[in-house]
Amino acid sequence: MKQKLMALTLMLFLGTGMASADHWLHVRVSESGDGEQVSVNIPLSVVQAILPAIETDDFRGGRIKLDSGQIEGIDLHEILKAFRESPDAEFVTVDDGDETVRVSKDRGMLLVNVDGDDETIRVRLPLDVVEALLDGDDDELDLMAALNVLADHGGDLVTVESDDESIRVWIDDNSEGR
Repeated sequence: MKQKLMALTLMLFLGTGMASADHWLHVRVSESGDGEQVSVNIPLSVVQAILPAIETDDFRGGRIKLDSGQIEGIDLHEILKAFRESPDAEFVTVDDGDETVRVSKDRGMLLVNVDGDDETIRVRLPLDVVEALLDGDDDELDLMAALNVLADHGGDLVTVESDDESIRVWIDDNSEGR
């Protein structure tokens, strides 16, 4: 699960278009003990230059193709519109005894928080980034458009803390990622 989350996170943040060279993508993965330590600091302008070289069955031109069965009958644009027009609030809370998942909106941000016995996950996405992500066709996500908007926001995007590892993904204007 954590490897899939990390791969999706990296794919999401490797899809920028006209981002400023002043903005940097940072990824830190630290395994506990003598485990691996990964540190990525890359200007978004470099990501822009290498993105066209990434072409797979489901990823082309900065867009990721979704399995139509996953979204058939769901109007993501209308859901986003309703969410955007709603007041700030906590919309969903699921507590199964082992973990609590909360989805909320706060000052133009979509927040997803997972608090479990062995890990904590925080996802923070500006709603205008989500809107740009949905700019593609109904069966695709436009990562380039989303990351063009994301570069204007900066800050922490994803954090994961567990007994085994910590993961942090953020954007700022510091090349060293402090």
